[in-house]
Amino acid sequence: MTDALLTLEQVTKSFPGKDGTMTQILHPTTLTIARGERIAIVGPSGSGKSTLLSLLGTLDMPTSGMLRYDGDDVTAMNERQRSDLRAARIGFVFQQFHLIASVSALENVMVGLQYTNLPRAERHDRAAAALEQVGLGHRFLHRPSQLSGGEQQRVAIARALVKRPDIIFADEPTGALDTDTGRTILDLLFDAADGGASLVVVTHDPNVAARFPRRLHIRDGVVREMTGQPATDSHQPDEAERLPLTGTTEQTAMTRKDDDHA
Repeated sequence: MTDALLTLEQVTKSFPGKDGTMTQILHPTTLTIARGERIAIVGPSGSGKSTLLSLLGTLDMPTSGMLRYDGDDVTAMNERQRSDLRAARIGFVFQQFHLIASVSALENVMVGLQYTNLPRAERHDRAAAALEQVGLGHRFLHRPSQLSGGEQQRVAIARALVKRPDIIFADEPTGALDTDTGRTILDLLFDAADGGASLVVVTHDPNVAARFPRRLHIRDGVVREMTGQPATDSHQPDEAERLPLTGTTEQTAMTRKDDDHA
């Protein structure tokens, strides 16, 4: 697929339990994120959403399987190479804004470029432009404590945008905000994606997910494509939703048959 930006190939993730045995958090998953694609990942707490996001964002590595970014095997890179990849090409926006309390909004956004070779004057100009883009041109010198929650999230978005990334990952970006502010923040992320970046948002809110053309549902570490209306925790997925993004249909049917007799 020529427009593939990020690909998981039979990726799993396991963590050691208290008794030393390995617990599989993400079951074998194969999926592709295309350039410019907009995707929502939904699922209940503890379903593996954050684990999947960490893998997609190269913050963590799979236990097995392969992760490719723009055709390159990320799993074969060392940590320095992965760090350089994140610094140059991947933007992150989190529910907890992770702003530095002691510096201004402008300096917080400049942090997004600290691992580049850009001169300080250019980093300053790009940070100022990113703050203008999110509507905070009048708040350059304000520290986080002088900003509202919605404004702090805008600074976090500007920090992700300033590097002009290939893809933006947002983990519950509206979860700590009121409905109207959350809608504005989501609009800003969509505007950023209009510039060509892919956008992947993790959310528990079906109303947020409904705005995305592609939705993935994860439960108990199994990722599925969603069809029709967004799923809620009480929703029973239709047959198309039940098909996992891994293996063959025959394997899936065999798994269901085994489950029926369990």
